[in-house]
This record gives sequence, structure tokens and C-alpha cells, in this order.
Amino acid sequence: MVTKTTKPIPSKTDKIEAGNLMEEVAEIFENCIQCGMCKSICPVFKILKEERVSARGHAILLSKKILDKALFECTLCKACEQKCPLDLKICDAVRKGREALVLKGKGLKSNEEMITNIRKTGNPFGKNIGDNPEKLYCC
Repeated sequence: MVTKTTKPIPSKTDKIEAGNLMEEVAEIFENCIQCGMCKSICPVFKILKEERVSARGHAILLSKKILDKALFECTLCKACEQKCPLDLKICDAVRKGREALVLKGKGLKSNEEMITNIRKTGNPFGKNIGDNPEKLYCC
């Protein structure tokens, strides 16, 4: 049984924190030359063939402070960081962008459902796990 979740309304503090995160993200990408070396090695780009899901696509969007749910497509494998000639911390920027999305109330519904299920049943699928509901821990 899937429990319906409601998105919390972002508070003023959440909005400020999201803004601060976006400033940090913009700083990470301020030196990006958008050479595309990171794109060629990205496993998600290799499958989806969409610029916005590649590391370069994230750099372009995030340097303009544009949040896109494509950030959740990233596997955080760090292949892009290994290929980057400037040693940018791309995965750190993606994590911060994801956090900003959540703080702004634009997280993925599936993630919210999983967290609700873990809190209620101790299982990400919402099924009781028997005698030990404390088996999994979540936020």
C-alpha cells in the first residue's frame, strides 16, 4: 500500500538555505569551460543522449542557477570528475542542487514516498518487516 504524501510548504529559512546552496553550486561551476570532456564519459548521457542529464548540462543549468529534476538522473559515479581538466567537484554541485530542489519543495515524489514508508514501516516499499520495525533508519 502506497501512502499519499503531501509536500511541505518551503519555509523562509528553507528558501534562504536553497539560495545559499545555489550560490555554492555557481561557485563550483564558475571556472567551467564547458569543454564536454565530462559528457563523453557520463553513463546517463550515453543512454539518454540528452544534454541536460550530462555533467556539462548540469554545469550549464546550475551556473545559471536553474534547478532541474534532471539532477536526480545523475548516478554520482564521479566519472565526470575524473575526466574534468579543471578538477571541478561536479558531484558535490549535483548533491547541493538536489538539496536545493528538495528545500524548495520540488523533490521527487518517489523519494518522498520511500522516506514516508521507511518512517512508517521500516521498509522503503511500505511493507511491514515483522518483529523488527527499527531495522532501517531514515531521517
